[in-house]
Amino acid sequence: MPYIGNQIALEDTQDRKAYTGDGSRTVFGITFSDNLVQVYQNGILLKETNDYTLDSGGTFVTFVIAPEAGDSIDLIGTTEMTDLARNSFSKENITATSGQQHFTLTSNITGSDRLSVFLNGIRLHESDYVLTHSNNTLTFSSGRVTGDILTAEIMSPGFRSPLHNQKNEKATHTAFASPSTLNTDVFVPSDENVMLIGPITVNGDITVNGTLTVV
Repeated sequence: MPYIGNQIALEDTQDRKAYTGDGSRTVFGITFSDNLVQVYQNGILLKETNDYTLDSGGTFVTFVIAPEAGDSIDLIGTTEMTDLARNSFSKENITATSGQQHFTLTSNITGSDRLSVFLNGIRLHESDYVLTHSNNTLTFSSGRVTGDILTAEIMSPGFRSPLHNQKNEKATHTAFASPSTLNTDVFVPSDENVMLIGPITVNGDITVNGTLTVV
């Protein structure tokens, strides 16, 4: 349909789900559109059709063979949304030296960022490393081998209300809302300003190097 004005920008948002196999379950829920979904089993990226099939409605994936009991299943679904505040994405690769345990990223990682860490192409679980927000450092319990490739993918969300609409819908927002409780750390880098809407309870550490305002 023709219209006057700039074309509406679109943004990809992600839904992430983590499951544990039980040896019989084959169907796992995840939200996605246009077949945009990544499926990992024990950190290994699987292939559509060979390893799983997708629901045409974008609500679940079905494994060809049920994951074994204890298998780690990670699903990342992407849905295209009308853009009000575009998410930002960054990726860093670090080559390990012999025995290296600490890897410092150049990106500032906040509590609301979505971090995915890969070692030599295999996605790691959050229990495989420790992230220190104050200096953006990933720490492993044991040293890595010379030449290991550590990859960090960071998705930083833009400002979004819960009334954000699906693609091809008018982006009308009568009000903006935020949670009254945050169950995560809050880290404000020195070059950023952060606003929270109160009253609010933060069940985590608050580190402010920049400016934090509660309104």
